[in-house]
Amino acid sequence: MSVAGDFTVLDLRYEQSDTHSHQLFVKQNASKATCKQKPTGRTLYVLNVPPYATEEALKHAFSSAGEIERVVLQEKPSNKESAPIEIMDKHVFCFKVAYVVFAKPDSLKKLLRKRTINPLHSEANPLLTGVAKWTKTYQERIPDPVALQQEIDEYMATYDQKIEEQKAKESNNAADEDGWVTVSKKNSGVFAQKQVVVKKLEKKLDNDRTTKQLKNFYTFQIRESKKDDIISLRKKYDRDLKKMEQIKKAKRFKPY
Repeated sequence: MSVAGDFTVLDLRYEQSDTHSHQLFVKQNASKATCKQKPTGRTLYVLNVPPYATEEALKHAFSSAGEIERVVLQEKPSNKESAPIEIMDKHVFCFKVAYVVFAKPDSLKKLLRKRTINPLHSEANPLLTGVAKWTKTYQERIPDPVALQQEIDEYMATYDQKIEEQKAKESNNAADEDGWVTVSKKNSGVFAQKQVVVKKLEKKLDNDRTTKQLKNFYTFQIRESKKDDIISLRKKYDRDLKKMEQIKKAKRFKPY
């Protein structure tokens, strides 16, 4: 467990010209157990980080001692020095805990020896606070009309292309020998006949017109049809009589 005497106090200024500063409490994160997120000899444990400080601003501040590999903020300190880093939500506004990982161990030693860091805000690395930050946050929530229209146009173009491809795929069903395409639920709104199929259908219709005969339409056709039916019934009756005579002769017919 860390005690107050283990920490070094660093003065953190918002701008270089500020006469007042915020105090950070730092120490080397020493752990017997290995942790990839907190490499031994290169990780600085920082307490009392102000709510407005960001990872980029802290990276700029501690870069006075050397190259920074990464800075990670947490809402609360880890239970153990070897515990994995818990990345917090960027929208949480509170005092934080930071883990600053240097690229080289010498940079960490240099920082603890010099006890000076860069300010959070500079012209090259600006850090917005107060009204300026709120204004920027509000403006970022309002979409750019030109960019929004471009995004909508790109989406609709992609959507229209997808619909056309789907219609083409559904209308590309194989036709049967008569040239008809089976209409299903999916392609009920799409029906297209090829020119070759249309010609084949027209030819078939022409042949039907020339060979088709009207039956039982005229009076003489009805009379002839009835006569044919009567003749057919008489012939069938004669065949049945002959068959009965043959059965009687063969003594296979026993009516009683």
